[in-house]
Amino acid sequence: MTKMACITCFGALLAGCGDRLSEIEEAVSGINSAADSAASAVSRDVHAIRAIDINYKDTAFTVNDLFKTILRDTRWDYDAEKNELHVSGTWREPLFSEQPWDNAMKKQLAETGKVTVTCTITNKTIDSALTNVTLVLNDETILQMNGEEALHHLYDTYLKK
Repeated sequence: MTKMACITCFGALLAGCGDRLSEIEEAVSGINSAADSAASAVSRDVHAIRAIDINYKDTAFTVNDLFKTILRDTRWDYDAEKNELHVSGTWREPLFSEQPWDNAMKKQLAETGKVTVTCTITNKTIDSALTNVTLVLNDETILQMNGEEALHHLYDTYLKK
């Protein structure tokens, strides 16, 4: 009798696991679909721009290398009508390392600090005069840089890594 009860309980558990396994498989499938959709959403223009070579202080790197190195969770968008590249991501050290932020602030920035870079692409180069960098924390802009100073700051940050 006890064996029969054990087998019945075990069967019930397995039946419940089968449903759960099916739910997990569906969730994984949904995640894969979302990832594929996001990957295909990046336009060919963005891919071409990410491959643009940068030569700065005797170091060669690409636009992709630059932003993937200095930001986390990088997102790309390109406005072809304005020739503007919009890159956003989460802050990471050593970006803006000259700021007098304590460790608690750096931790908060690393978790929720959003960096947005907008730059104009002209003849396969980033126009330094038309570069804007903004750091936002808790819906408040805490740092903004523009022009050549902003672009060179990004390049210098890349070289520190």
